[in-house]
Amino acid sequence: MTDGTASTAADYWEPVWRSGRRYRTIDDQEAGALRRQVGAGAGRPALDVGCGLGELAARVHRLGYRVTAVDCAPTAVAQARRRHPELDVRELDFTARDLSGLPHPAYALITCRLVYRWIPDKAAFLARVRALLAPGGVFWVGTSIHDPSRGEPHPWELAPADAELLTADWSRVDVEDLDGYQCLALRP
Repeated sequence: MTDGTASTAADYWEPVWRSGRRYRTIDDQEAGALRRQVGAGAGRPALDVGCGLGELAARVHRLGYRVTAVDCAPTAVAQARRRHPELDVRELDFTARDLSGLPHPAYALITCRLVYRWIPDKAAFLARVRALLAPGGVFWVGTSIHDPSRGEPHPWELAPADAELLTADWSRVDVEDLDGYQCLALRP
C-alpha cells in the first residue's frame, strides 16, 4: 500500500487476508494495558478501525462498549463477523472521505491496532479520528515505534517522525511499552 501500486486500501489488504496471513495476537499484557487505559465501557460506543479478524473489537466489547468494527477487506470482515457475531462489523475504508456508513456521530473510544503504520495520509487520518472522538474520549493505538539505536527498522515499525505526528496535539498521552510494542492512549 505504501509503494503506490494499490489503488485503494482494499486492493492491498484483501489479498493479504485472503492468503490466510495473521498478525500478533493480543496477550495478557496488552489486554491489561487496554483495560487500565480505557476502563469500562458502560454501553458507550467504540470504533475499531482496521479490525481484521475482530480480536481487539471483541476485547473492547467485553469491557462493556458497544463496538462498531470496520475493515476495508471483505475477507477480514466476513471472518470477523463469523468469529464475533456480537459485534457490528462493517466493510468500510476509514481512509476514504465518506464515513456515512458509521452508525454514531461520536465515539467514546476509537482503537487502531497494527494499522496506523500503514495509513498513507496520517494527518488526514488523525483529523478523522479527532472529528469522531467524543469529548473525554480515548484514541487507543497499538504499534511498534522504531528505535534508531537498534539498527534498521522492521517493515512494520512506525518511523519516529510518524510517531511524533501521532502524539502531537493531544492533551494527554499515556504510553505503555510492552517489550518494543507500544500501547498509546491519546486524549483530546
